[in-house]
Amino acid sequence: MVQVERSQIRVLHIGLTMFHFRSLLAFLTTCLLASISFAEEPLKISGKTMGSYYAIVIDSPGAADGDRIQAEVEQRLAEITQQMSNWDDESEISRFNRSTSVDWIPVGKDFATVVAEAKRLHAVTEGAIDVTLTPLIDAWGFGKKKKRVVPTDEQIETALEAVGMKHIEVRMDPPAIRKSLAVVQLNVSSLAPGYATDEICKILDARGLKSHVVDVGGENRAGVAKSNGDAWRLGVESPLTGMHKIIELTEQAIATSGDYRNFFVLEGKKYSHILNPVTGRPVENPPASVSVIHKSCMTSDGFATAMMVLGPERGMKVAENSGIDVMFLDVDANGTLVETS
Repeated sequence: MVQVERSQIRVLHIGLTMFHFRSLLAFLTTCLLASISFAEEPLKISGKTMGSYYAIVIDSPGAADGDRIQAEVEQRLAEITQQMSNWDDESEISRFNRSTSVDWIPVGKDFATVVAEAKRLHAVTEGAIDVTLTPLIDAWGFGKKKKRVVPTDEQIETALEAVGMKHIEVRMDPPAIRKSLAVVQLNVSSLAPGYATDEICKILDARGLKSHVVDVGGENRAGVAKSNGDAWRLGVESPLTGMHKIIELTEQAIATSGDYRNFFVLEGKKYSHILNPVTGRPVENPPASVSVIHKSCMTSDGFATAMMVLGPERGMKVAENSGIDVMFLDVDANGTLVETS
């Protein structure tokens, strides 16, 4: 599975009921119909993927063959997972990480596409997103072992020596990745769920099922408007409780990254799972959550992670320069939710 190292903040579907699979079959969302009547019930499909869940709602004529659609979706998700799962020792990314070769290593087109976007976002976000952080993720206990510890300065420096997007090259024809430093490893879980969301939308569009919303691990993309002409209504969860805001979307994606679930506390100090690629340490006082809207869910996904590192002041400047919509949520000293967007 592509285990997502950042907190998966839910984007709630308004108007539908779906289920969310984490370690147990947990309830994903309770959805409300806002005085909408359908001539035909939307098709709802859900299941497990990438160490989390996927959920799809289709409101297009001809969406009756749910079993066939689900089989095609799950096959595609399996292909993506086989390329980019750090939890699967036989995945392409795991084999790449074990390799000490500095020659081009052939990989699947999906894997190469995600790494290429990671390199682009690394440049436009001033290095805030870096998919070579595996040694630091492990050092802080946010990787497979899940043993939350504060590494020594020496351990952090050692990990940083094996980190850096400058050590990664990618090409698309034929798809391959090369590292200039043998010990460099990749973890693309900050973009893979968004990429998977985009790919499922492509499957539905190709079938003519253009009115849909797809959610993979909390990253959402909406197709064209519903059959009654209404936009899809997606709710952004509050870091405090309940829902913060409902956003209407068509043919756009929204991805959210957050800090208020994935952290640990030692000796009274809170350590976020959001790691600064420059210092090798958790970002101090990161936003509670960041939501990004873009036509590509993969791009939204990557930007959301980067914005957690950048924070509102730097992040708003990057968002303006990049032409994306972003919403920062934080909780002030009085326990009040503050939005910057």
